[in-house]
Amino acid sequence: MPRSRSPLRSAALALAAAPLVMALAACGGSDSANSADSKGKSVSGGTERSVRTAFGEVKIDGTPKRVVTLSDASLDTALSLGITPVGTSAARGAEGAPAYLSDRAAGIPLVATVREPNAEAILKADPDIILTGANLEKSQYETLSAIAPTIVPAAGDWRSSLDAYGEALGKADELDQKIDALVERAGNAGDGVKGTGVVMRWMPGGPIVMNSANMPTAMLEEAGLSPLPLAEGLGEQPHSDPLSLENLTKADADHVFIATLNAEGDKALEAARSEKAFTRMKAVEAGRDHGVDGQVWSSSNGPIAMEKVITDIEKALGK
Repeated sequence: MPRSRSPLRSAALALAAAPLVMALAACGGSDSANSADSKGKSVSGGTERSVRTAFGEVKIDGTPKRVVTLSDASLDTALSLGITPVGTSAARGAEGAPAYLSDRAAGIPLVATVREPNAEAILKADPDIILTGANLEKSQYETLSAIAPTIVPAAGDWRSSLDAYGEALGKADELDQKIDALVERAGNAGDGVKGTGVVMRWMPGGPIVMNSANMPTAMLEEAGLSPLPLAEGLGEQPHSDPLSLENLTKADADHVFIATLNAEGDKALEAARSEKAFTRMKAVEAGRDHGVDGQVWSSSNGPIAMEKVITDIEKALGK
């Protein structure tokens, strides 16, 4: 729920030189009036709702206007819904937003790294809601929730986090329509193809297989490619341990989608292409190894990332 600009909150903004935890305590938790203020804060329309999060139910009233996104997926989701956040976080291994969102995210202030929110910068952005990734620490949550209602998605599949963001933003139906249309498109991408598919991220220390619960593997399954046992048996781990070249048979699917995140990964993959263990993979022998964007395929989620993944699948499967 949006918060009033109480004297204590104003004092918090003025105490930038003081310990931040004192400033956050000062911004306390009073509710705002049911109207937009001069900065375009959330407007209440009698639409109070509860969003299930990793740290319990969070109550929100109205449509948030000033949104801070602290993960690739929440930034992707907000942008796909026509919302330009007032602050966001840098992507993994980058100094700004993920490259695939860089044009849409141009000009959005950075208020966090991948690992650490800058609470002072977030406080100054004056959000009325904060959307984070699922791995936010409890201590960080407590700091952020003193600034504005903070949505940390509860554990679940790739879609559950997006559902939490859509509900929090008051745009659940609009988001559902976008996602359902993309899932339907993925179902037509394979044009009747059958077999197995795997998503691998190539690292200098060896390739890792991404969890089948992640969005790209789910889209491959919609297209007709079943995940491998290794990808299905990872539980809550996002990916497997690195595989040696000798153990590549564990990831030997009919179609292999290989992602790299940086120049070191590119070089490692290029070196692997000269190894017999790699060239003997059935996907490689059949020319069904597909290089894809590591940021989109192994780190991101959201409707914009989904569309890019599905486009790659259509290309790979000859749609």
